Amino acid sequence: MTTDTKTKIILAAIKVISTSPSAPMEEIAEAVNLNRRTLHRYFSGKEDLIKEIVAFASRTCLKKTIASIEISDNPNIQLKTMFEQDIECGYQFRFLYNFKSNQQGLEKESAEYKEMLAIIRGLLKTLYSSGVINPKLTIDWVEKLYFSTIDAAINQKTSMDESGDQITEMAWISYFNAIKNPDNQSN
Repeated sequence: MTTDTKTKIILAAIKVISTSPSAPMEEIAEAVNLNRRTLHRYFSGKEDLIKEIVAFASRTCLKKTIASIEISDNPNIQLKTMFEQDIECGYQFRFLYNFKSNQQGLEKESAEYKEMLAIIRGLLKTLYSSGVINPKLTIDWVEKLYFSTIDAAINQKTSMDESGDQITEMAWISYFNAIKNPDNQSN
């Protein structure tokens, strides 16, 4: 099994399933110019393909999370960059929400997703201990607010009442102003 063919199938499936979640395997095979039998050599069925897409999405988003941390030594910049990348990744793979009912399911299935959450939680703890985050808020609350704000931005991007960049900026302003320590003037 060549990685290139498998990756092409995954990328084609992402395009097809993102617009038509109930698309049959035949439609996915046509999108990559393969017959169904060839597609089944790589994936036993749609459930198997979805698992591979989840793994692909997790790897892609983890790479972006790591890049967000490496972009700067400043935790505020790291958080903003990570937040923006998570909106982008979430928007790209939003169709997976139809197949995975919650974040905990992804965390149990994907080592990459678990690692991504560990990075986010570590960064939030760093910001909390350095006084950037309001001490009246718990890390758990700040994390849940992070993901719910990202989810709201993804939903807004889907309706596209505003530009994607404008939505991302509004989401960031909303999130950061909600968590920042009002006594810390360096925010």
